[in-house]
Amino acid sequence: MRALAVFTLVACAAPRVDTAPVTPKDVAVSARATVEQWRQAWEVRSVEALEKLYAHDLDVVLITEGLPLTGWSSIDATLKDKLARATTVRVTLKDVQVRAQSDGVATAIATMRREITDGATTTTENGTLSLVLRREGDSWVIAVEHYSYRRPS
Repeated sequence: MRALAVFTLVACAAPRVDTAPVTPKDVAVSARATVEQWRQAWEVRSVEALEKLYAHDLDVVLITEGLPLTGWSSIDATLKDKLARATTVRVTLKDVQVRAQSDGVATAIATMRREITDGATTTTENGTLSLVLRREGDSWVIAVEHYSYRRPS
């Protein structure tokens, strides 16, 4: 019993070692560039610019307001609808973290504030944006987008 107590104390006192793989600089830079292009596309309300940033297959997923959309056609329709009603969009990203998950897959996580105005009403969303990016050729595309935010009371 005493040996178990000593082992537990030593294990708890041992320094933690981050076992996550180091993200190559080129992955971090290019993935961040994709995230920034995504932010800018929202601000200029460009469906065409956003379309270039997503995978166009049946496996692409967008989760927003707790509702999952699967497949490019449903995501494309949702983006077009949301942007068609917007007159102004402001997106602020903070604490953007990119991590390589494997060769050709990376995640990007950021704190996001998005304000969408339709000409009469402004909706403000504050939450966490999570993207799974997949390398396609020399660029990165969004394979999964999840945006969680707290609805105003």
